[in-house]
Amino acid sequence: MTFKSCLQSFIPFIIAIAAIILGTAPSLTCETIQFTQVEGNDDMILLAGALSFRARGGDENNPLLMEDIVSTAFLYSPRICQNYRSLKKDSDFKYTVDSETRTVWAFSILTPLLGGALIIKAFFAAICAGSSKGWKYMGFGFLLTSIFQGLTLLIETSSLCFDNPALQYLETTNEDLASTFPESCEWGMGFYLQIAAVVLWALAGFTTVLMKEPVVVHEHPVQNQTVTYTQKPDGTVEESKVTIVKGATVELKMI
Repeated sequence: MTFKSCLQSFIPFIIAIAAIILGTAPSLTCETIQFTQVEGNDDMILLAGALSFRARGGDENNPLLMEDIVSTAFLYSPRICQNYRSLKKDSDFKYTVDSETRTVWAFSILTPLLGGALIIKAFFAAICAGSSKGWKYMGFGFLLTSIFQGLTLLIETSSLCFDNPALQYLETTNEDLASTFPESCEWGMGFYLQIAAVVLWALAGFTTVLMKEPVVVHEHPVQNQTVTYTQKPDGTVEESKVTIVKGATVELKMI
């Protein structure tokens, strides 16, 4: 395998790495969508993702603690996301979600699992060439992952956007404060990153399908020896010179 072909074989792997980072980070940082407060409290922003949320005050140097306004269950942390399940702790509160939200939950977990498995396969396929069918199937797997990633974008039309569990909780504890937030969400930075992840997963898939599978040669190059013999006056023969010829081929002669 030449250096150029080696780099080409790692292209799907590199693209997929970028895709899984951009697609998974918004869920971990809960910044896929956001609700910006219309008025009061330094324009507080509720950041939300598929599985968690956090609140951010307008003044980062003097962060606003939402626990001072509602209760300790709705805790503000400037960096740590809280799972929606935390809203149910020590209370009788139960939030409701729609089928689209459940779809977003499912594919927010399935996408990095499938993508991670394919990334491992892409790495070993680049250094230990397999079958042509296996390489193509991996490409189709990347395309399927792109579809899975696209389904996480349903968060925009789900109850996470129009009736977020965090806002449901706020409505039961402080209706006046809840009324200062908009009825629907707007895109956060994470939503744009997930759109980019959809494109990258698809690009990794098309690149793999259209590219020839890598060929890895594990045999050592042929090394032949040219031996020169010298016959002495007494009739004995001794080896006088040995030359190693690398990469030369030897013709087989039938005797």
